[in-house]
Order: sequence, then structure tokens, then C-alpha cells
Amino acid sequence: MFEKLQRIRAEVERNGKRLEEDQKKYDDSLARLKAEEATTVLGVVEIMNLTPEKAAELLGYHEETKTSPSKSKKKTPSEKKDEATKSWSAADNSSETTDGSDDQNTTNVGMEDILNESY
Repeated sequence: MFEKLQRIRAEVERNGKRLEEDQKKYDDSLARLKAEEATTVLGVVEIMNLTPEKAAELLGYHEETKTSPSKSKKKTPSEKKDEATKSWSAADNSSETTDGSDDQNTTNVGMEDILNESY
């Protein structure tokens, strides 16, 4: 009655061993591929007599300045939205308090701040 269960368990065990072996082969192949890619890239850089700075410039890589995490807190989308709403309502209030003219400069400054923080 339990022969079928025993056969299936044995099959699972065999397939598990094959899976482990195949995973090792896959990992080894992936490591060899990455090593060969790195060697090829270094060879091209050497042939072209590129410095790291020149290579970065050609590839369009720009190093970002890193700030300490405690000083710069990334804002969540809801915080950005709240800030944008405050900025817009402040711009609306400032135009209402003046002689009725649209104060475009105040609105632009608020939008620049929002855009600068999001990028």
C-alpha cells in the first residue's frame, strides 16, 4: 500500500541530489562567465589606453557625492506630496495677500525646490 509513496520519496531524493549538482554547475558557470567578462572589459580598456576616469567619462558615469544617512533623510512619496501641497497653498496665499497679481516667481521657486528634492 505504501510502495508508491516510497517510490515517489526515492525519486524526490534522487532529483534533489541532481538539482544540487546542477545548481553547483550553474553557479560555477556563472562565476566563470563573470570572470571572463571582467577580463574582456579590462583587455579593451588596456588596448584603448584608458584611465578609469576616461572610461567613466566615455560610459557616462557620474560619481554621486555620498551624504551621511543621519543628515539626509529620503522623503516618502506622501511626504513629498504634502510638501508640494503646502508649497502650492503658500503660493496661492501669497498671491491673495498682494494686490491681486499673480506672483509667478514664488510659485516657480516652490516648484524648483520640489523638483530638486525628487532628483
